[in-house]
This record gives sequence, C-alpha cells and structure tokens, in this order.
Amino acid sequence: MKKSYPNTKYDSVIKFLTEQMTMFSTDHLRLLVDAKQIGKVPDSRDWSRVLRSAQSRGLCKKTEVYQKSNLRGSNNIPRTMWSHPDGEVNV
Repeated sequence: MKKSYPNTKYDSVIKFLTEQMTMFSTDHLRLLVDAKQIGKVPDSRDWSRVLRSAQSRGLCKKTEVYQKSNLRGSNNIPRTMWSHPDGEVNV
C-alpha cells in the first residue's frame, strides 16, 4: 500500500489565513503562495488536497459555505470556504 505524507509546505500560509480571515478559499491560498513565492503544487487541482490535509491535522475546517471564484480562467466555479478550526461561522 502506498504511504502518503502530509504536505506541510503551506502550513504557515494556512495558519496566516485562519488568523486573518473569517473564511477563505483555495483562491486565497493560491494568491498568498504566489505572493510569497513558495513553490506551487504540480497540478492546480491539488490545492483542495492541501487544505484537506491541513484539516486532518487540525489547522482549518471546511464550512457549508460556497462562493464563486473570482480568478481569471476559473469560469466562476463555486469554491468551498474554509475557516479557523475553533471559529464559529455565521452566514
């Protein structure tokens, strides 16, 4: 069986997002990673895997809220919003 190790490369960015924003999406994560010039994931579909991995380690949690993406070329795809693991999200 293949063993997978958690991708902790983006943990500092995820911690920053959870502390500074009530809710954030993969778009916010991508923008901050670009700004900090940290290496990107090989496939753009892997951004959600990065956040799910962070969720399993207790860094963030998935909410029931979805928001359209504002990134060019994304075709306004609904994105899952994430929050601080201890934070309460009121919609």
